[in-house]
Amino acid sequence: MNTKNIPALVMLLAGFVASMVMLLRGTSNRTFLITLLLVLVCFYVVGCVIKFVLDKYIGEIEVKEEEPEEVQESNMENIDTDGSEPSEDSVEAQEAETEENNEEADEG
Repeated sequence: MNTKNIPALVMLLAGFVASMVMLLRGTSNRTFLITLLLVLVCFYVVGCVIKFVLDKYIGEIEVKEEEPEEVQESNMENIDTDGSEPSEDSVEAQEAETEENNEEADEG
């Protein structure tokens, strides 16, 4: 997911709402500009925090989705060139290795 534009969108939406409220209240120009600047800066920071959280959460989801593909690829590597299935020993060793990797991921 492209989260690059989230800070700008949050900032502009907050600026628009703040502008409308201040126009309806008849705020003076100087107060309007100072308030608008503060709103834009604050909501840009809020947008950056939202972007950071989404990037982190989406990155974890993508890693979890990639794990089954890696297991399938490693199973394909175990098949001999003549097309025979891997031996039981190699399958058991691979399952043990997968379990160790999952335990390490759960701990981290």
